Amino acid sequence: MSTTLNDEHWLNLITQCRSSGLTDRQWCIENGIPVSTFYYHVRALRKKACEVPEAVDAAAQKQEVVQIPLWEREQHSDTVALHTPSICLEMQGIRIEIHEQAGADVIRNTLLALRQLC
Repeated sequence: MSTTLNDEHWLNLITQCRSSGLTDRQWCIENGIPVSTFYYHVRALRKKACEVPEAVDAAAQKQEVVQIPLWEREQHSDTVALHTPSICLEMQGIRIEIHEQAGADVIRNTLLALRQLC
């Protein structure tokens, strides 16, 4: 099998694995592929600058979507206090503001999402 065909074969297998909803280990066991061989090909394809799908984190398979209301800041002095965040996080050009009216679920889910990104 030529290198290009072999790369395409492994990229196809990795894509199947990563879109299956299983962890890499579970998918490899079910498909009779040694986990070490699987990761060898993941690394080899990444070195060749192939776009390889990310692995499924077994603990974070279920993600909740939380609506965060957005509004523009008012310039009126009587409303500034309402729109001043209690917590303000800025990182890599992203700004997250959490106001004191935010519920515990919003705060928890925001922090969980940040943990996955960092």
